[in-house]
Amino acid sequence: MLCDYKIIKKENYQTNEWAGGRTTEFSIYPENSKYQDRNFIWRLSSATVETESSNFTQLPDYNRILMVLEGKLELNHNDVEMINLNAFDQNLFDGAANTKCLGKAVDFNLMMRKDKCTGKIKVFSINKNEKSKINEIIGFYNNKFTLAVYTYKSNIEINIADDAKFSLNQGDTLLVNLKEQTSNFEIDLENQGGDEAKVIIAQIFYAD
Repeated sequence: MLCDYKIIKKENYQTNEWAGGRTTEFSIYPENSKYQDRNFIWRLSSATVETESSNFTQLPDYNRILMVLEGKLELNHNDVEMINLNAFDQNLFDGAANTKCLGKAVDFNLMMRKDKCTGKIKVFSINKNEKSKINEIIGFYNNKFTLAVYTYKSNIEINIADDAKFSLNQGDTLLVNLKEQTSNFEIDLENQGGDEAKVIIAQIFYAD
């Protein structure tokens, strides 16, 4: 097979409290690392912001991407930069920043250790019983690349580069790690649910 694959079922996620609500960890790399020890290279998670005003935990060694899934947030970085986020808006920021947050929401987070990896996330909408080819990912990749597919809404069938096919239930995550170089990395998504599907794809690129 072109890739290594791992499906993480939603019932196996880890959920903990943070100062402003609850955070659910989908995946962390390396697998034996811990968020509390700050020894991870990247981490995918979702958090609830349950108080109108909160302060984000500072993570000086990491860059962060935050995407709002439900609700809306106003982020204030270092009392200088004001960012307003509605549903599916996102913000890339330095984890070292003193970040204040106003509003209640559910968000999606990608944390990336500086000088170890970079990344990006994007949400895709797929109508009922329709298929969608993810053209943004087609291109040349090598084994320093990880793809994460999070099925936020609806059940999804995923076909990856004619290499493998998976069915994910709502809330599950698929991790894809390339084992070799390829110039034909294509992904097809099919909505198998009764409503519009929302799928979040994170791409993580490792430094040399």
